[in-house]
Amino acid sequence: MKKKKIITAETEAVEENMTENSKRVTVRKSINVLKLLPSAVTIAAFCCGLTAVRFALFQKWELAVICIFISAVLDAFDGKVARLLGQSSQFGAELDSLSDLVCFGVAPSVILFMSTMYRFSGIGWAVCMFFTVCCALRLARFNATQIANIPQPDWAKKYFTGVPAPAGAILALFPLILFFATDRVCFLNVWFVAFCLLASGALMISTLKTFSSKMVEINSNSALLSLLVISFLVICLITELWMTLSVLVLVYLVSIPFGPIEYAKLQKREASSEEEQ
Repeated sequence: MKKKKIITAETEAVEENMTENSKRVTVRKSINVLKLLPSAVTIAAFCCGLTAVRFALFQKWELAVICIFISAVLDAFDGKVARLLGQSSQFGAELDSLSDLVCFGVAPSVILFMSTMYRFSGIGWAVCMFFTVCCALRLARFNATQIANIPQPDWAKKYFTGVPAPAGAILALFPLILFFATDRVCFLNVWFVAFCLLASGALMISTLKTFSSKMVEINSNSALLSLLVISFLVICLITELWMTLSVLVLVYLVSIPFGPIEYAKLQKREASSEEEQ
């Protein structure tokens, strides 16, 4: 009887260990899936950027621009998803930069060259290359800053140095967006398209301080209002996509000069508070 009890106890202990091990394996599997989620979002954005090039090859300009817009939306969320899940990594940061270069540096240049800038022949291609090079330099500077990990006050983290790559791509594609919204061929003027490419490239590599999405802070009191605004924006995008995008781009353009002004004010405020201490 004692031997049977000992054997039964040993069997139960083995079964408990097997159950615990299976639970650990399940937990590990779920953790691995969570680790992949931010990179999966980045790869989805990357695929949208490549698909934009494909649509440009078939002269489907509207679908190409929509793919770039979807890439920009996904790019805005991959970093937030990584921080939310606590899965930020150097691998994810490098993958994000490579994806950004294709989606917001290469793809817009191909779209604009094939749609309008080919009329300038070699000069048109040079302008498109200038934009792509500026995007690469902007991303390289951002990566170098992240690696250096220079300490910054919390308020400084709410600003970008220069226009971010997704915004630069949308600004470069602004002539096509205006054309889709109004059906006016004047917006496809080669000189206007060239100006947008050169200006957006210059803004990306500039040292101007621009507002980031971290400026928007939603608390419990403004949650309902924020949901209403987001719902209204989504409805506008569904019903009047190109006109809504045109308005959003114009609003962003108007906000650019205010970024350095607000940044300078906060710098002075911090400097005066340090002097008082």
